[in-house]
Amino acid sequence: MKAFTERQNEFLHNHVKLGMNPTQSARVAGYADPKQSAFQLVHSPAMIAKIRHEREKLFHTDLATTATATLKAVMESEDAPASAKVSACRTVLEVCSLLGRNSQKVNDNKSLSDMTADDLAVLIGSLEDSKQAMAKVIDVNKNATEDVEDVEVIDIVERKSVSISDDQKK
Repeated sequence: MKAFTERQNEFLHNHVKLGMNPTQSARVAGYADPKQSAFQLVHSPAMIAKIRHEREKLFHTDLATTATATLKAVMESEDAPASAKVSACRTVLEVCSLLGRNSQKVNDNKSLSDMTADDLAVLIGSLEDSKQAMAKVIDVNKNATEDVEDVEVIDIVERKSVSISDDQKK
């Protein structure tokens, strides 16, 4: 397969990355007859394959990151309605294959409302395990030592300032 021309690559960028329709993409890319060129481009097997490939890349990078951030923001928002939080949680669980049709856990593909307390406890336990597996280890002793040194410095400074003010009173 031969490489795309600069104009074809610009069409592809406009269409996939910028979200323009095919005719707009062809017009901005500089095609003389944008409508006809757009039709030919989107029906070309090579362009169809490239559009699919570029969309997949976009979905797995930028859009996945944005979607994840949005779901997290909804779940953590104090202002979001409970139904939106539950929906966001459900989406995350489904994407992680912890709930729903593609679930790797045995929950009989029940909805959250149909699960028993034991089913929910197992699900929560698996989520907690996943969270702990991703947690970063923090060296508490290192931080505590730094804090103690800071307190000692502050204490020395305060004692000196008290003795200076006592000397000034005399």
